[in-house]
Amino acid sequence: MARAEAAAIRALAADLGIDRVGFASAAPLVRAARRIQQAGRDPDEPETTCDPGEVLPGARSVIVAAQGYLTDEPADGSRPGDPHGLVARYNWRDHYGDLRKRLKALASGLSRLVGEPVRTRVGVNGRLAEKPLAVRAGVGGWGRHGIVVAGPLGSWVVLGEVVTDLEIQPDPPGRSPCGTCRACMSACPTGAIVAPRILDRSRCIQHLSGRAGPLPVDLYEAWGPRLYGCTVCQDVCPLNERAPFTDRRPARGAVGASLPLLPVLTWSEETFRARVAGNQMAASWVAWAAIRRNACLALGHRGDRVAVPALETALARDPDAGVRDAAAWALERLRC
Repeated sequence: MARAEAAAIRALAADLGIDRVGFASAAPLVRAARRIQQAGRDPDEPETTCDPGEVLPGARSVIVAAQGYLTDEPADGSRPGDPHGLVARYNWRDHYGDLRKRLKALASGLSRLVGEPVRTRVGVNGRLAEKPLAVRAGVGGWGRHGIVVAGPLGSWVVLGEVVTDLEIQPDPPGRSPCGTCRACMSACPTGAIVAPRILDRSRCIQHLSGRAGPLPVDLYEAWGPRLYGCTVCQDVCPLNERAPFTDRRPARGAVGASLPLLPVLTWSEETFRARVAGNQMAASWVAWAAIRRNACLALGHRGDRVAVPALETALARDPDAGVRDAAAWALERLRC
C-alpha cells in the first residue's frame, strides 16, 4: 500500500497556488448522508454522494482543498439608465474550473512523490458532498449559515478534492468558529436560516435564484437588485472581515459583479448561455425562466423607470407565469 507524507503534499499544493489543503479518511460520511436524506434531495440538482468509494473504488484518503476568491473589484456596475443585476461573488468568474486545474496538477504529482503509480479522481463542485469532507479534513469548520469557514480565508472559498488510493495521515476535523454569534441568521433577508446549519430552501434566495416559478410576495420584497445568488450571510460574518484579497482572476466564465438587466429580457436562452459560458449560471439546472424572473425583480428594486417598457413586454408576452408575475410586481413598484 503506497503512503505519502502530508507535509510533502502540502508543499506541492502550495507550489501549485492552492490556498489550503487538509487530509481525510475516505470512509463514508454517515452523518452527512443522514442529514441529506432527511433534508430531501432537490430533483433539479445533480445527485450527491457521501461515499468517496463511489467516486474511486478502493479509495483510502481524500485531499480536500479550499481556494479563496475574494477580490477588491467594484461590486456593482449599475448606473442611471443602465440598471444592473447583482451576481453573487463566488460566481463572478469560474473559480471552480481554476481550482480543478490546480487539483489535476496535484493529482498528477502524487505518483512522483511516492515513486509509483497512484489512482486518483479529482472533483470540484461535483458528486461528493464537499462541505462535510472539508470539515472532516480540517480545512475549516461549519458556520451557522451552513458554509465552511476555512480559517483566515473565511467562507469566501470554493472547495474541491482529490480522492486517492494513497494512505495519508488524516488531519483532525475542523470545529465551528462561530461561538454564540448569530449575525448570519439575523441578517438573512428572508429568514431562511431557521437554525444553525438548517436552511429553509423554499426561502433561500441563493437556492431559489436558479429555480423557475412564482414566489411569495414577501420574497419579492426581500429580493433586492439580485440577478443570481445571494451572499448576505457571508457579507455580515465577522470571520470574513479580515479575509485576504486574491489577485487570482480566471478569465474563464468571467461575468463580473453585475450584468445589465434590460438585455436579459430581450435575449434568447441561447444568447444568454453564450454570454455566461463557463460560468455557474450556464449550468443545466439553472432555469432560464428563473433568470428572466430575477431580472424583473431586480429591475423593480432598482427603481429606474427606463425598465417600464421591457417589463410591460415581459408581462404581456413572456411564456412563463413566474416571469409575468414578477414583471407585474415590478411595474406596480415602479409606478408607485
